[in-house]
Amino acid sequence: MDGKEAIIAKIIETAEKKAQENLQAAENYAVSVKAQAEEWAKSYSDAQEKALKNETAEIVARRKIVAGLDVRKVLLKAKQDVINDIYARAEQKLCKIGKKAYLNLVLAKIEEFADEGDQVVLSCDGVISEKDISDSAVFKNKKLAVSKTRGEFCGGVMLIGKTCDKNLTFHEIIAAEKEKTASLLAKEIFG
Repeated sequence: MDGKEAIIAKIIETAEKKAQENLQAAENYAVSVKAQAEEWAKSYSDAQEKALKNETAEIVARRKIVAGLDVRKVLLKAKQDVINDIYARAEQKLCKIGKKAYLNLVLAKIEEFADEGDQVVLSCDGVISEKDISDSAVFKNKKLAVSKTRGEFCGGVMLIGKTCDKNLTFHEIIAAEKEKTASLLAKEIFG
């Protein structure tokens, strides 16, 4: 039995040695795989962190651009409101001028734009009357008529013609002036 036991002992010893070698190889492989995994995780984490920083910088830059545009929009709107208010006040002041100046302005506009036979529609503000218009030289020279109904506008007149109508209301006079002068006014006010 000594021979058998020696063979068994030898087999066990070889098996234990082989098991120890396999265990050592497995541990070495595990350490190697773990090191590779940690290295990959670190490089991946670094790459993701770098990408995140770049993305964050891009987001911040885009937000700054959008905020800048929003500020410009608000500022432009405020400037437009100021300009619109100036012209609205000018229209209000024009509507409140004395009757003589009012009539002279209306007659000058009629003289400039009326065609023979046009019908004059007076404003609802009642500053000038049908008689004020019909007593004028331009009324007689251009053979105009005055409408019995007043227009639904304040200040100025409208001319109703055979081929076209002309809006000579103070609102339109100011709007035409605004179109010509708004940019110059804005430069003067806002620089």
